Amino acid sequence: MNSSLFDPNNHVPEVTSDDSWGDAPDFHSETAVSPSVLPPRRSVTDRTSSPGAASADVAGIGLRIESNYTRGEATDSPQRLEVQEIGGSVYRLEDSMPTPPKVARQLTFHEKPIFKKRGENLTGEGRDWGKAPRQPKRWLVGIGLGVGVLVVSLLMVLPAINAPSTLQAHPEAGILSVVNEEKIVGMDALNLLLTKQPEAMEIFQTYARASQPDEVLPRIRDGQALTDTLHGSWHPLGISKSWIPSADSTWTVLDLANHPCAILSGDFPDHSKFTAYFINQGNQLQLDWKATTAFGTASFGQLAENQGDGHEIRGLISNAEYYSATWPEADYQCYRFVAPDEKTSIWCYARRGEPAEEAIGPLLNKGEIVQEAQSSQKITLRLEPGPSGALPNQWFIREMLHIDWVSP
Repeated sequence: MNSSLFDPNNHVPEVTSDDSWGDAPDFHSETAVSPSVLPPRRSVTDRTSSPGAASADVAGIGLRIESNYTRGEATDSPQRLEVQEIGGSVYRLEDSMPTPPKVARQLTFHEKPIFKKRGENLTGEGRDWGKAPRQPKRWLVGIGLGVGVLVVSLLMVLPAINAPSTLQAHPEAGILSVVNEEKIVGMDALNLLLTKQPEAMEIFQTYARASQPDEVLPRIRDGQALTDTLHGSWHPLGISKSWIPSADSTWTVLDLANHPCAILSGDFPDHSKFTAYFINQGNQLQLDWKATTAFGTASFGQLAENQGDGHEIRGLISNAEYYSATWPEADYQCYRFVAPDEKTSIWCYARRGEPAEEAIGPLLNKGEIVQEAQSSQKITLRLEPGPSGALPNQWFIREMLHIDWVSP
């Protein structure tokens, strides 16, 4: 070793005479215990003949198959199969249920059906296929006569059926007497107005085309009495001479406080609306000019300035709450009275408990049965100027002339 590489802190100790660097004493001993024990090795003489050797011996012979093959151990003798013969008696299992006896087949004779020959009443896929057979005329006549007889019989029996309901026992004599139904007032007039629409359209066509009131005066209600009024208040509508009211115009028949009337509503050529009132007077249909034009003895512009005559004013009335010291709520009921064109309005007051307030109140107030009030109502009033201290557009209602704009 090179002394120059000596390290005092890490060096190999010196070799002494007692050191033994050979194998362990028992390393070559046969009695040493090994973790895995192998069987002793056999010698060459103990080997049996290998298949290779046997094949070498018979190489010249080839493949040979023997029938008396035995096991490799010489000590074993051939074993044979022992067969035991079963006795000749055999036990057969019988069915638990007996086989039902065979029933002889029974034959029934059926005659061949007889086909009916094609007759006149049979329909098939021929020329008359899909066509219903025609019934003789005598059947149709008989059915008609039977229905007629049935209807006539019912009509004859009907009075006898209704007799118990139309008879009333007399309290003194104890006999039965017929009670006639009360005739409905105004029903004939309403039924007559229902058929007057074509005539009403012709009258209104003449009125709309007229440039002077004399052209339509004979067809206006109370035309002779209104001659001066018509000439003073006449305003031509300026409708073309060829204009005809549309067939879609509405014809409505009303009964206003037992006063039958009818209303014709439609459109002018400029698509503006018109409403014309008609009544039957002397069995002749006439145009109510005052109701149609909403005539008033004063305009709402005049009434707003506390001017004009309030003798006959037509408009729309509704409830209001505009009270003052001059018109206290405890003494008056306030109403808003609007012009027919709905452009101008005034305030009107009716004294509580007087006929005017009692007549207008049910039209606008809620009832006990019908809990709905009308927002406004067409009405005709007689007005008077208010007391001292009232505003110019505040008027006193002296009388309600009639509901709506048609006078009785």
